[in-house]
Amino acid sequence: MYNSKRGFGTGRGRGGYGQGRGGSHGGPKQKACFYFKEHGTCKFGSTCKFSHDLGSNGTRDRGSMLRDKRAEETLIEQEARASYGSWRSIIRRQPRATDLYGMQLLWDGALEILNGDDRDWKQTLPKDLDSDENFGRQHMLTLLRERVQASKHELFIQVSRSFLLVMTHTAIVDCLSVDTYVGTLYNFMSGVNGSRAIPFFQHLCETLVATRTDTSRLITVETIDVTLIALSNALFELLQREYRARFNEDLPSLINSLETAAQLITEDASKVTSDMILSRVEDLRTVVARANGLIAQDDDAAVDGTAKPIHRSAYERDAPIPGGRHDNDNTDITQIEIFPTRAEIMSEANEVLPTTDRDQPHHLASKIERHIDTHFRLFRHEIFGELKDSLGSLMQSVMNNPGQLTHLKPELGDIRSYAYPNSFVGFLGLNKRGELQVRMCFAQPKSIRQKSKADRRKWWEDSRRLEEGVLLSFIWVHDSNTQHLFFTVAEKSTDANNNYSLTSQENLAIITLKLTSHTQADIEALLSLSCQKLHGVLLEYPRVLPATFVPVLKNLQRMQRMSRLPFREWILPDRIDGPAGTELEIPPPLYARTASFSFPLTSILKPGSNSMSLHPATSGNNPFFLQNLEQNTELDRGQCVALIAALSREFAFIQGPPGTGKSFLGIKMMKVLLDVRKKAGLGPIVVVCYTNHALDQFLEHLIGTGIRKIIRVGGQSRSELLEEHNLRHIAKTEGKSKHEKWQAATAYKSLEDYEGKSKRILGRLHGMSKHVEWRNFDRHLEQRYPRIYNQFRQVDEDGFTIVGGPPFDNWATGKSIIRQHLGQPSPESSAVGSANFGEVFQKATIDVHSLSYSERRVLIERWTRELQEAATGEFFEHVKDAEKIQQSLTNVHEEVDRRVLQNADVIGLTTSGLAKHISTLQHVRAKVVICEEAGEVLEPHIISALLPTVEHFIQIGDHQQLRPSVNNFHDLSLESARGRLHQLDRSQFERLSVGEPGRPLMPVAQLGIQRRMRPEISNLIRETIYNNLIDHASTTQFPDVVGMRKNVSWLDHDNMEDSEQAEIHHTKSKSNTWEVEMVHALVRHMVRQGVYNSSEIAVLTPYTGQLQKLRTAMRSDFEIVLSERDQDALVKDGFGGNDSSDEQGHVEQNNMRKPLEKKKLSDLLRIATVDNFQGEEAKIIIISLVRANKDRKVGFLRTTNRINVLLSRAQHGMYLIGNTDTYSNVSMWQKVIDMLRAQDCIATSLDLCCPRHMNTPIQVKEPDDFAKFSPEGGCDKHCMDRLPDCGHQCQARCHSKAMHDVFKCEQPCQRRHQPCNHACQKQTCGEDCGKCMVTVNDVQLPCGHSKNSVPCHMTQHPATIHCNTVVDKIVPGCGHTVQVGCFRIVDESYKCPIPCGTTLKCGHICPGSCGHCKTKTDTGETLMQHKSCEKECGRRYGTCNHNCRKRCHDGSDCGLCTHSCEVSCKHSRCTLKCHEACAPCIEPCTWSCAHQGDCTMPCSAPCNRLPCNKRCTRPLPCGHQCPGLCGEDCLPEYCKECEMKLDEQADILLFLDYRDIDLDETPVVALACGHFFTAETLDGLVGLKDVYDIDPTTSDILGLREISSTMAPAIPKCPHCQCPIRQFVTQRYNRLINRAVIDEMSKRFIVTGQIELQNLQGRLTAMETDLEETRSAVVNTDFVLTLPGSRERAILEVTQRLKKRYKTSMQLHSAVVRLQRGAAERHQPAHKLHEAIVHATQRNAPLEDALAGLSLDNTSGERDHRITLGAKTMELKISCLTIEDQFHVLSSAKSLYGDSALTLTFPGGSPLKHVEPFLASCAAFITTCTEKTLPKLAVEASLYYARITHLYTTSSSTPRSTATTHHSTAQSLLLAASALCAQGFRDASTLLHAVTQAQKLLRREWYEEVTADEVAGIKAAMVSGAGGIATHSGHWYNCVNGHPFAIGECGMPMELARCPECGAEVGGRGHVAVRGVTRAEEMEG
Repeated sequence: MYNSKRGFGTGRGRGGYGQGRGGSHGGPKQKACFYFKEHGTCKFGSTCKFSHDLGSNGTRDRGSMLRDKRAEETLIEQEARASYGSWRSIIRRQPRATDLYGMQLLWDGALEILNGDDRDWKQTLPKDLDSDENFGRQHMLTLLRERVQASKHELFIQVSRSFLLVMTHTAIVDCLSVDTYVGTLYNFMSGVNGSRAIPFFQHLCETLVATRTDTSRLITVETIDVTLIALSNALFELLQREYRARFNEDLPSLINSLETAAQLITEDASKVTSDMILSRVEDLRTVVARANGLIAQDDDAAVDGTAKPIHRSAYERDAPIPGGRHDNDNTDITQIEIFPTRAEIMSEANEVLPTTDRDQPHHLASKIERHIDTHFRLFRHEIFGELKDSLGSLMQSVMNNPGQLTHLKPELGDIRSYAYPNSFVGFLGLNKRGELQVRMCFAQPKSIRQKSKADRRKWWEDSRRLEEGVLLSFIWVHDSNTQHLFFTVAEKSTDANNNYSLTSQENLAIITLKLTSHTQADIEALLSLSCQKLHGVLLEYPRVLPATFVPVLKNLQRMQRMSRLPFREWILPDRIDGPAGTELEIPPPLYARTASFSFPLTSILKPGSNSMSLHPATSGNNPFFLQNLEQNTELDRGQCVALIAALSREFAFIQGPPGTGKSFLGIKMMKVLLDVRKKAGLGPIVVVCYTNHALDQFLEHLIGTGIRKIIRVGGQSRSELLEEHNLRHIAKTEGKSKHEKWQAATAYKSLEDYEGKSKRILGRLHGMSKHVEWRNFDRHLEQRYPRIYNQFRQVDEDGFTIVGGPPFDNWATGKSIIRQHLGQPSPESSAVGSANFGEVFQKATIDVHSLSYSERRVLIERWTRELQEAATGEFFEHVKDAEKIQQSLTNVHEEVDRRVLQNADVIGLTTSGLAKHISTLQHVRAKVVICEEAGEVLEPHIISALLPTVEHFIQIGDHQQLRPSVNNFHDLSLESARGRLHQLDRSQFERLSVGEPGRPLMPVAQLGIQRRMRPEISNLIRETIYNNLIDHASTTQFPDVVGMRKNVSWLDHDNMEDSEQAEIHHTKSKSNTWEVEMVHALVRHMVRQGVYNSSEIAVLTPYTGQLQKLRTAMRSDFEIVLSERDQDALVKDGFGGNDSSDEQGHVEQNNMRKPLEKKKLSDLLRIATVDNFQGEEAKIIIISLVRANKDRKVGFLRTTNRINVLLSRAQHGMYLIGNTDTYSNVSMWQKVIDMLRAQDCIATSLDLCCPRHMNTPIQVKEPDDFAKFSPEGGCDKHCMDRLPDCGHQCQARCHSKAMHDVFKCEQPCQRRHQPCNHACQKQTCGEDCGKCMVTVNDVQLPCGHSKNSVPCHMTQHPATIHCNTVVDKIVPGCGHTVQVGCFRIVDESYKCPIPCGTTLKCGHICPGSCGHCKTKTDTGETLMQHKSCEKECGRRYGTCNHNCRKRCHDGSDCGLCTHSCEVSCKHSRCTLKCHEACAPCIEPCTWSCAHQGDCTMPCSAPCNRLPCNKRCTRPLPCGHQCPGLCGEDCLPEYCKECEMKLDEQADILLFLDYRDIDLDETPVVALACGHFFTAETLDGLVGLKDVYDIDPTTSDILGLREISSTMAPAIPKCPHCQCPIRQFVTQRYNRLINRAVIDEMSKRFIVTGQIELQNLQGRLTAMETDLEETRSAVVNTDFVLTLPGSRERAILEVTQRLKKRYKTSMQLHSAVVRLQRGAAERHQPAHKLHEAIVHATQRNAPLEDALAGLSLDNTSGERDHRITLGAKTMELKISCLTIEDQFHVLSSAKSLYGDSALTLTFPGGSPLKHVEPFLASCAAFITTCTEKTLPKLAVEASLYYARITHLYTTSSSTPRSTATTHHSTAQSLLLAASALCAQGFRDASTLLHAVTQAQKLLRREWYEEVTADEVAGIKAAMVSGAGGIATHSGHWYNCVNGHPFAIGECGMPMELARCPECGAEVGGRGHVAVRGVTRAEEMEG
């Protein structure tokens, strides 16, 4: 499928140009793009894999391109091109009237091209004829108007001959890919109602007649004949394509003239021509008669006009007249929708089912139309009859009780279905293939909702539910009516990774469906379902596959339109007066009627035979010819007669009784036909079979005879031999023509456009249903209701704009509407009620705002409905248009298939495959169709197989075997009372072979010699059905069945059939458990004879119920094989493949796909139903008849057809198990029973025969008797044979020799091992003794050690025993001593296991071993390669107290800390990662006590109250006084009186334990880590004196100390464990802790911003590179600029590319702006805390007093702006790069496309529009940087300013004055920047170079070109971002100019450096900073 980005790929269907596309052009190995050369452009653009390189300048002329193209062509291709070019030059000139010579030149040339081999020119010809650029149609018109005198007859005929041969040429009328052009040409040729063509044809016909009768003619008879045939074919093709031409008044006269012309043909050589034209005349008359309603009566009247007596049925029935009973009830079947409509389903009228009895009345008089009508209606009823009735009842029930939909379990009679309730349309739209697809969602079946995805997938795949192509119904209730739609499964996905699959969600399944019909009503209903999300029930009919019947029904409709039925006189023979049994006289095929024609028989003759041929007139009763043929071929007499009949009759029947070699004859017949294929122009021979198995066998036999050009159509073949002959495989090798590739590309592109359009329409529809917004109604109201529209304008009459959104939105959601929704109706709306639209509309026209809520709703709902109707109509049109395009695309693909099929020798397909591919096959010129198994094929399928060009139709079958299968048994089967009227299951083969009353019989050649059955078996069908059946001599030589006394037996029993199941299921599911057990025992007995493989035995039964039980019982012994048809039959009748069920039925399992398991007996066993075993055979057949009942009901086996099949499958032996009393109720069974009784073959027991004791009688009556009397397949005696291996007597019961040979002796083994002489240790003699395993101790080894417990057999070879004694060995190379097992070899290859021990760079010990780390090079040198360290890094982060948890990374930066942040307080805790900046807590501080009062600061600020040194007076839970300080949390776990923690050291200065502390003098302080100390000790250790004034003598706290000017220390830590002291545990130190915490927050804020800035910088660099690398590609296009309009098209394409080009830059710009906002001052932690402090002081004291007391002078001072300024620099660079790129693109476009480039549109407008704002922003930023002493950023911004200024001033569109101003400003800025670079900041020298280059640039003349080196020099310096902030920072400082920088590790200056921003000296030595460096107080809150 076409994709504008990817082009055509392998997943896009067969319309692609290749397997993928590269992006490069013009490579030396690339071929030129043909399409580009031909048209100057290419749909694939830059992704085309062919070259678009037309030369260095890209503007080569067309002549040069054509010369190159010709140079690449072969000589033959060049000649074809020249020939076509010469012909095309003719149609490019206007024709001249009466110029017959010019006309002849044109049409002879066209015919020569069509007869040539160049497919491309053949397909181009109709396109050029139809093109408006040529005069092809005018040339046609000139000839059609030509009327000549007698003197010019010959030339006129020759011109007309060529013209008609062109118009009817197979390359024209059969080529599907050009059908659109051909249709247009025929439409033009026809004129209005045929007014052009028919007069021309009449004149030509008259001319031909006159010329033929003219004895002095110069033209040949052959030319006249060819012209007549071409005329008749052209007329027929015209009437097929142009329906209205059938009504032309002169058409009957023309047809009469054609008939006259044919009758004038008297020459023997032209007899075929006469027959062909007369046949065509008959076709034409039926077409005209149907079109005009002039249906001719059947030829039942006598020639003299008197009526002849007609034989009528004994009871004549009234003919039902269809029409008018519902919307799909039509008299004409061509007007009937294939799928039932809702009205049809709900209708109670009886279905019109015509009878097949032609003597009964019918509403149509034409026998052809009646026949097609009858079989269409019957076949449609077969598919939908029962389904309609059941569905109608269900829908009526749902209408009465809609609640059923949520838990529906439909009962549809015999229609198998699955229900999926609570279904809804999840998505609707056109896909890329132009198909309208629906994603239907429904609840997962209950049994798998809790399963895993894998289990759900297995369930859906095993269940075979919702397979692709299956029919479904969707039923829902809308407006109290039950609605219905038919769907089919479009795509089934069980991939859990697919979001729209059956398995991806636990509770919801999704399946992709498509509608069966695209009527407007269906699509409107579907859109309603999608928009309203209506729920319903989805019904699946797993047995109904539309692909198998829809093509047949459509083909019948197509044939009815043309009243076409080939071989009508044989298919529908007329009444005769002759005696009964008169046979029809059928002539040879039309192609064989020439006098000289004969069929050569060389290919089927025996070696050495004389040549023979068969003349079509040869009679099958010629004894001399028959004898000669029989002697010289491998055919018997009956096969010889059948061969002659098949070849000498155009409509031939061959009946082959069982085993008579039908397939063998078919192979011989095929060889003869293939020998005349080319001579007779037969085309491919089509072979049709009913089953895949029979078709595969037939085609395999053909391949075996050397026929290779065979194509197998259909995907159900199981033959590996035919895999490479499958159409799908071969079609891949057939390339598309150039025209087809172009057609496919165009179609894919159009379908992609429709996909987008459909999405937009659906978006509008869904939007309308959800939101009432002005944008949805704007255009509609403007067009339909302009007066109302004007009242909603946002600009009033005075020009004022109404604020607050569109007035319509306010109107639609006014207060009255809101009140209405809240259940509070407004006063003005209460009186309206149900308003009338007309009245409301009139009122709204005057003042729409005066309407009440109800009136507004009336308008809105009306407008919404109108919009939805319009959108629905538009969507419907898109669907229809896409269907047309999809059909053209399908035609392209089918044309490839058609070409492949046309070139084949043989096409093989099933009847279903024929139906699916009928549209393609109808364009294949095939004259011969052979139908195998014709007796099993429904007549609608046979009719459909009559391809338009068929001249020879051969049916091979046997109507006395199985009939066609029908599902609707009661209505349509001739075995039922009602079905006898319709007899759909009566094949055409049977109908014509048996004959109809009063009508002649079809001559049938019957084969008579059978080679399958032994005479005892064949006699059963010979005496009952085939009286003339002869046994071949070989059948008398068949061996007797081993293990059985008789070869044919009937075990008669009185065990009744199972009754339980019969009550549940219908008649097909009968079973008999006793027979199952008996069959199982008999099969085991047969297999035990050792003569028969289980594959040579088959078990047959008439019922699927018995089949299921047999399979279940026998699968433990055999791998059961079921045919595909039997598997389907089991599923159809409700039997699952694995005997498990869910809530709706059995889960089906495909047994053919099950893996084989090891079984107890032989290999595969075939079990089958009788109906699915026709055509197959087996040596032994065991039959379970099942039925045994008191009513003597036989059921299925009451018909002779099934009995015949059942009794004719066995070769050597047949054994029936059943109740003779039940079956004797049927006459044929009675005859069979009598014959078997006469031979003593019926008994109540089976006689077995022991192969060793032949005379021992064995009789079994019950299944258990086999185990008693023949336990091992013989008799119950012991086996007396000696076992050859050991000499023991066989211990088993008597058995066959084969079983004896494999018997394992069970006696104890007496053998001894040698040479040890130990006894064998195995349990039985039959086992192999193996090796002696007796253990031996103290075995001496070659190394000198000994070993115990060694197996005896190993002591024979001591050197192979491993000595495990541990010894010391020295490792070569390293010298280490290792302890290893003695057997271990320690050499140069040994890896020393001693630990390496080397200290790595990271400080950790190498984890490797000595042998691992030391490796040797190829030269033998030792190389140390240590293993990577595996320990944890463990280093502490610089900005927190966490350790790095990463794997050791060799000293490189640890990066950012990813631990959870530890900042917390009494109110809350931070939830971010440690490296992310926290927001300070601004809740009021909770620290307070009675002595020192409350802290009035925010929680995160340093506290403003004094710590209390008093002991807490509160009691603990234990009752003792708290040991802690006043104002702190109590310490219940530290009670001294309770003797808690007495041994802990509480005073680490005086080394006093807790027990020794006087708590009243020195209370304790407990930390979060659990350690505790005296307050006096901890106060000193944490530095409390740094934040409070403390009396050095008394240690009393006197007041607050000024802290704003001091450096914030690190967070104080526990003296014992070094864990940070937490604010929320110990508030005493919060003034100290909070100062450090806010410092950490500020550092993290900067680091986080810096990291984000670096990430953005990486993206910016990638964007810059991408813009530069793709700049040329965005402007260059594939258009040839010399062609008219190409420049404008190129500009449009470039504009489309630009829309996507700047998407990245816009996204990056947005990210940078977000970063600036996030890093703004108000987001910095210190600033947030400052504002909280100010707020707190305002709340608690006068602001001036509070500020004076707190000394917060610097708290709100200058913050760090590096992140915001760095982001601003990056923003400027993004804008600079974007504008610069736009200028370059614009310049390139101007140079390539000239003035056309002025129309080029950029996203956001022209780059000139953005220059002024950008330069202003740059200037402002430079000023800011200068003020903040940031010279580096100021220089960068100056360079951006200069670069854009240069581009701006060099633009021709820039005003001179403006350009001059900016130019001067830029020069000034660069001069200042040059001075700033002298300050020595980082990268100053690089930037100085860039400034110098920019100055040179600005000194150039305007419009002077800039060199690439100059641009690169400037760009190299255009770097952004402050950089340099370490993530391991310790403390923060400001340089002399106030720029913050960080010092890591200890946090104190240790070396000199320069500020990266301004170049000032920073750092210091020995912890002393240089002059001017100060602490960054603004970083510390």
